[in-house]
Amino acid sequence: MYAILVTSCKLRHYFEYYKIAVVTEFPLGDILLNKEANGRIIKWAIELDTYSIKFRSRPTIKSQALADFVPEWTEIQEPIPATCP
Repeated sequence: MYAILVTSCKLRHYFEYYKIAVVTEFPLGDILLNKEANGRIIKWAIELDTYSIKFRSRPTIKSQALADFVPEWTEIQEPIPATCP
């Protein structure tokens, strides 16, 4: 959460003009909307609420996509021909 806050301060002009999508495994959107959060989280939530930030969960990798990726990116080593003197 703190990384998003620091990034929003450094790249304020991007956050003001574009819709930002944060892909994460953690429920950051739920943390920002939590009414029982402590003071620091509430302060961050108020600062980040001025931007249009959407939190999305990371999609899972389908097994077929992984099976296609491995042979595609595996280097094929050709056998070295044996030379006779």
